[in-house]
Amino acid sequence: MWAEACAAGRSVRTGYHAVLRAAGELAAKGVRPSCASVRILFPPEAEEEELKEITAGVEEACGRMGMEVTSLQGETACAAAQTIVTVTAAGKNDRQGSRLAQRGIFLQEKLKAAPEQEIVLCGYAGLEGTLRILDEAWEELGTRFVSTFLEQTAALVDELVTPDKILALFADEGALRLLTEVCPVGSGGILAGLWEVSETLHTGLEAEMSGIAIKQETVEICEFYRLNPYQMTSAGSFLIVTEDAQTVIEILEKAGARAGRLGVTKSRNARVITSGEEVRYLDRPAPDELALWQAGRQEKTSS
Repeated sequence: MWAEACAAGRSVRTGYHAVLRAAGELAAKGVRPSCASVRILFPPEAEEEELKEITAGVEEACGRMGMEVTSLQGETACAAAQTIVTVTAAGKNDRQGSRLAQRGIFLQEKLKAAPEQEIVLCGYAGLEGTLRILDEAWEELGTRFVSTFLEQTAALVDELVTPDKILALFADEGALRLLTEVCPVGSGGILAGLWEVSETLHTGLEAEMSGIAIKQETVEICEFYRLNPYQMTSAGSFLIVTEDAQTVIEILEKAGARAGRLGVTKSRNARVITSGEEVRYLDRPAPDELALWQAGRQEKTSS
């Protein structure tokens, strides 16, 4: 099986995040990623050194996730305003993964998922976007935050959920029977991820904002740039719909991933987000906050 993902930016670690996204897509289906094919498009003004730096990020990600780089191609393109890395990750479906694929086919044929199933968030809201902003604007952030804070934030790359941690669910026969859906969170952040889960399972949901884990570093950097962390790209986190949240949480935490109960599916179509006594309805996914931030900086550079 294979999955393709893309990441764009002006950071030398853009390739790292593209690999993470593609590998996460496979892991969500119970497939262990084994190799990656990479294509990089550079802006016309790019230097050869940038290819070496992007390649290093790709190799770092693959090394961390036990993957091999099977091919890597780089070229410049007049249409590219920033570096664009496209990764195709591949892996072999094992016995348990095949069972999940069959379960997925079954779900697609259902009109609705069962109500009152529990929703678990594995990982942190907006963390991927935070790290990518840090990579692109370290010096600018240094005018507001001390170097210790920036270094502490950079170290949070270890909190991104890698495929091996999600695959721990599929290695457990009991947990596998409890899974309904595993959805990697990406562009648009946690709120877009919840919308996607609801669309996929043809059901409503009720989620509690306090159940969305977020790092203080993400909060502070988003406040600095006036960004909504709940609508910012969050690859390296997953939404899981299950019949037993506690069992799933225990397995994920044993594997080294942070996980917590976020809410439940509902038979009605409404998608409700609660925060204390305040109740709001989930809107269609908004544009990703990182993409808007990058576009704003590009406009400033151009002018």
